[in-house]
Amino acid sequence: MEGPPDNVPPPSTTGLGPKQDPTAAFAHLNLTVSSNKLTPDQCLAHLKLLEAFHCLREDIATSDGLYGIYDHFVNEVYPSEGFDDKRAQLLLKLREKRWAVYVAKAQRRYATWWWKVQRMRHSRPTQDALLGIYEQFEKASEHPCLDFKRDALPPLGQPDVLMVWHAHLLNPWDFLEDCIRYDNTRLWNTGLPLSIIDACINNMTFQYLPSEHAREHFERTTGLDWNNLKDVKQFTLNCPKCAQPNEVQWTTLTTADWWREPFYRDRGFGFTDPDFVMSCSRCSTSSTHETLRVQKFQNDREALLEKNLPMPGTILNIKGRLKGDAPLFPNHLLKTFRSPLFEQLDKPATSMNDVRGIIEKGIQTDLRNRTTERKFAVRKMMSRYWSNSSMFALDLVGAVIRQGTFIEKMHAIDWLHSPAVHSTMERLLTKYGRYFTILGEHAGKTVVPTLDVDLAWHTHQLSPLTYYRHSVSLTGRYINHDDKIPAPTLSAAFEWTSKTYQSMFHEVYSECTCWYCEAVRESHTSAASRHLFQRSTHKEIETHLSDLDHAFAENGRPTPHISAHSSIDCPADPVLVATTRAKGKRLEAMYEKACRGAEKRGIRENIPRRRDERSSAAVARGIAPLYVPYYVPYAADPCVTGTMYPREMDEGKRGSASGFYVG
Repeated sequence: MEGPPDNVPPPSTTGLGPKQDPTAAFAHLNLTVSSNKLTPDQCLAHLKLLEAFHCLREDIATSDGLYGIYDHFVNEVYPSEGFDDKRAQLLLKLREKRWAVYVAKAQRRYATWWWKVQRMRHSRPTQDALLGIYEQFEKASEHPCLDFKRDALPPLGQPDVLMVWHAHLLNPWDFLEDCIRYDNTRLWNTGLPLSIIDACINNMTFQYLPSEHAREHFERTTGLDWNNLKDVKQFTLNCPKCAQPNEVQWTTLTTADWWREPFYRDRGFGFTDPDFVMSCSRCSTSSTHETLRVQKFQNDREALLEKNLPMPGTILNIKGRLKGDAPLFPNHLLKTFRSPLFEQLDKPATSMNDVRGIIEKGIQTDLRNRTTERKFAVRKMMSRYWSNSSMFALDLVGAVIRQGTFIEKMHAIDWLHSPAVHSTMERLLTKYGRYFTILGEHAGKTVVPTLDVDLAWHTHQLSPLTYYRHSVSLTGRYINHDDKIPAPTLSAAFEWTSKTYQSMFHEVYSECTCWYCEAVRESHTSAASRHLFQRSTHKEIETHLSDLDHAFAENGRPTPHISAHSSIDCPADPVLVATTRAKGKRLEAMYEKACRGAEKRGIRENIPRRRDERSSAAVARGIAPLYVPYYVPYAADPCVTGTMYPREMDEGKRGSASGFYVG
């Protein structure tokens, strides 16, 4: 994508009159793709799709009694008055659990669609075939695509399947890897058919309403009901040991007793519960989430040894491209290191930590195995199994849930109904072009997007081939989209991004007026840093800040905040805790300094206090991230600080090693 020139400032969004037709801005979008350039209408179509996902989540979460989870559990757990906060928290958790079960079902339905609807060939590319695939991706001018037509809509099922596909696309490396491993590159070439999907979304209700033909085709080809809710309440899972099919419940948290304190920890024995257990009806073997992950590793290892099929995570190199032998190193290691310890992985108590221990021994057998690239390759392979027993490179349930915060923020900002929406889209595309300029000029840095930049970035990733070419041409790398960055790392990286953007383009990066962004801006527009800019440039920045303050005071509309959905809460690592405290004190000092500056500009009353952070108004303005639960077993990779990997890959140089950037 060729962005607007860097020296052209984004257009102003102030001074527009009241909106007329609430659907006028997005009712007639031009989604004809004539070039690789990302357009405002594509971003608007994406916003419509996100709003459809938001409506779906609201409907599912508030469906009382769905999956046997009832709102009246709140009255049974807290029958007396005086527990208003706890009652509200419990009601929220009940609704989140319904959504978690729904998404877990959606992932399995997506897997069925992936296999049956795409009519993929049973042959999968071997290691020897990867060279030919590389030539196809890097040198071919034309790529075969799937033919999605309006009168034969892609069988996406109820938006649940579409929603999982969307989340899969927003993990570019993983989606590309899965398409290569399962010989489904046509799907990668095609991307999400936004024009067809947009025509099926009602502009008033945002309901997804495809044709009856699409519904019938989906049910005929997949054997599933179109409606996720009408699908069976149980599903069949084969025993890892004897392959006997067993009926498994989605959740067992169907009585109030499960939700009482002090035992409540979102436990349970269903498939979407952390303590899932299945006792085989034939061999009586007990299976858990962990044994399923180990079994996935064992199956992949057997496919490697017997059919020369590459392990997950061994396709792309450190720059996200199909080049070099380093990504294939784990395959070579598993082939040559035939430890008898591998035979012990069939034991019921085996965990992925045991697998990691065996592989560590293999690495230590040869000093040549300890290079950064080889260790990174092993780490990437292992990441495919942490908290993931699915066929895909990542746990798509967790991916959908993490995207929930971004979707909620897009709903709260409500750009679709803004009278300045077209100017906003042009503005964010300008920032997105500059964002990639920073990525290209600062390789190895974690560059954090604001919400407006993130919308453009996400929209671009829905067209994988276009995004791949754009990314490689500007940076030499296939920029990944990592939404699992620890919060302290994200905070420091956002501060650096904001300062770098302001230095390169002489404009404010984060146009949010919340206390956090005020503090970050103050940290690099202080008296000391003003010497870095010419006086006229700094005056322009001060004027821009003042305009933002007054615009916020006049209409109260939200402004783009840091894309907080990228972060995750980390275990209580002492170093991270100390770092977070230090950064918190520094931000607090900068916030007070920003307040004093606001008083001088005459808008002190419009800067929100810190105590407002968790209020609904603060969430709507983008000041505080919405609460998104930490779903176990859909957790983060515990290898992030693993001792088997180079320290620099865990402390600030992750981008240098992996090419990961957040969003």
